[in-house]
Amino acid sequence: MGIEYKVDSGIVRGLDYYTKTVFEIISGPFTVCGGGRYDGLVEEFGGDPTPAIGFGLGIERLLIRLAETGVEIPNDKKPDIYIAPLGDAAGEKAQVIAYNLRMAGIKAETDLIGRGLKPQMKYSDKIGAKYTLVLGDSEIETGKVRLKNMETGEQTDWDLDKLCEFFK
Repeated sequence: MGIEYKVDSGIVRGLDYYTKTVFEIISGPFTVCGGGRYDGLVEEFGGDPTPAIGFGLGIERLLIRLAETGVEIPNDKKPDIYIAPLGDAAGEKAQVIAYNLRMAGIKAETDLIGRGLKPQMKYSDKIGAKYTLVLGDSEIETGKVRLKNMETGEQTDWDLDKLCEFFK
């Protein structure tokens, strides 16, 4: 794949559970990431023999190297939509909707802790969501939702199964 690498048989990762290959990703003066195979680890804790690989990443070191090399991380964290579910069924449906929107490249958030409507609306405003959708039993049943533009207060009726089209 054209990725430069160097074989170094002297690398020691310092943890006894590594087997076979170990690796480090070095950028500038830092080891940013290191890991390796640990095929016997699950078995050592009573599980079935299981091949495995893992790594540890130094996020601070990575951020320093990104800054030093001029890489900027996009900081637009505001969601396009916040879905405020009312009830257990709506909570489950909201998670599916949020997942599908995210897969379409739309930034979506939803409540995961069972807050009431008022705290959810405050939270939607706090995180700067562009739109909020209140999802209850009737919206699930009819497939019709009302999207509230959080900046203007304008509300738009829309088909639940066509939310991606609204944001595209």
